[in-house]
Amino acid sequence: MKTTTMSSPKNIHLLKEYIKTLIATEVVFPGIPPRQWGSEFSQSELNAIYFGLKFVIRKAHPLQDMVMIMAFEQIEESEPLELHWFLSDHWRELSTILRLYPNLVDSYLASMN
Repeated sequence: MKTTTMSSPKNIHLLKEYIKTLIATEVVFPGIPPRQWGSEFSQSELNAIYFGLKFVIRKAHPLQDMVMIMAFEQIEESEPLELHWFLSDHWRELSTILRLYPNLVDSYLASMN
């Protein structure tokens, strides 16, 4: 699948919702409810999560988070299972980045313009 840029402001929110719904075993994003049981993420939502994640990864520490960065470079945008396993392995690091940069959604939106 060709990589394109999505301009949806919900990409970061969907990333948080995905982590909270399918992966996190503790409260990591207060105010973001998990998705209701039986309501799966669509392929377009998974693509949006991938593009939001691509932006978040840029905020990772190049040495401290090298394993996560290298793992992200190996996943394919169109492979939801690869995305799921990547998030399963690295959700804690990503949660830390998302908490360290509370205005990341605004930065993401600004980068799209």
